[in-house]
Amino acid sequence: MEHKKSSNSASTILLIVLGVIVLVLGIMAFYFYRQYTNIKKNPNQVAQAETNQLVSQVGKLIDLPKDETPTVATVIDKSKLADQPFFANAQNGDKILIYTKAKKAIVYRPTKNILVNVGPIAIDQKAGAQVALINAGGDITEVTKKINDNYSGTLSVQGTTDAKNKNSVKGITVVDVSGTNADAASKLAQTLGGSVGNLPSGETAPSGATLVVFVK
Repeated sequence: MEHKKSSNSASTILLIVLGVIVLVLGIMAFYFYRQYTNIKKNPNQVAQAETNQLVSQVGKLIDLPKDETPTVATVIDKSKLADQPFFANAQNGDKILIYTKAKKAIVYRPTKNILVNVGPIAIDQKAGAQVALINAGGDITEVTKKINDNYSGTLSVQGTTDAKNKNSVKGITVVDVSGTNADAASKLAQTLGGSVGNLPSGETAPSGATLVVFVK
């Protein structure tokens, strides 16, 4: 009888242990499924996490700018960088961190946890942010002053032309003619007290302009 009771007790304990294991595995499976679902919903979280980890690693080797998040790139084909002295020693797999505001670039090799190169970079911000003003009957001088005062070094007024139809817009209108500067267009419209819009029918954007401002 005692032997039978011991066997039953051992079986009960085994069932309890197995039950606990199954429960723990179930909780873990649910947790990882939720994590996977969240990643699929917001892949930017993964990229941001990878950038944060990279910045943390590089930050142990050198002081990094604290007020901006770097643009990160991976060297895929080092031969395409052969004509740029700064990247002369870069290898495939190296990470490039570019701090736009600080005008600083870093080449980091994760496989050896070393800095390959660090130095200042010349960033021609004006080249990609040319603003053309189109006079639709507004105060061009005031708009030009606001742009120069608020965006010195980041936006450049390339010139002024007259609108073909001064009634084509109802107020100051900023147009992202390149289609790649929606954020800049929105901020500029807010600064100028205007709105973001499309290029009015019959109007054309001056050659080389990134943003067009109709001044009404």
